[in-house]
Amino acid sequence: MKKLKFTRSWRGYRRGQVVEIPGGLATQLLAQRVAVEDRQQELETAAIDHQAETADATPRKRGRPRAIQKPDSSDAASG
Repeated sequence: MKKLKFTRSWRGYRRGQVVEIPGGLATQLLAQRVAVEDRQQELETAAIDHQAETADATPRKRGRPRAIQKPDSSDAASG
């Protein structure tokens, strides 16, 4: 398979489109000057993964929590 860049439109391909084509057809297209061999190497690039800040939609309670006092057994109504 050869990587070709079309110099003019041919069938379903547009001018400037880069595709991989099997050997026999690629040779024919090169001979007819419909395409040229694309010799650009594919460069592998690395991206730095930045720490992203995301929105937190969880509801927050305001103020400090208050302790709920349990009633003493002596305060309970006896009856």
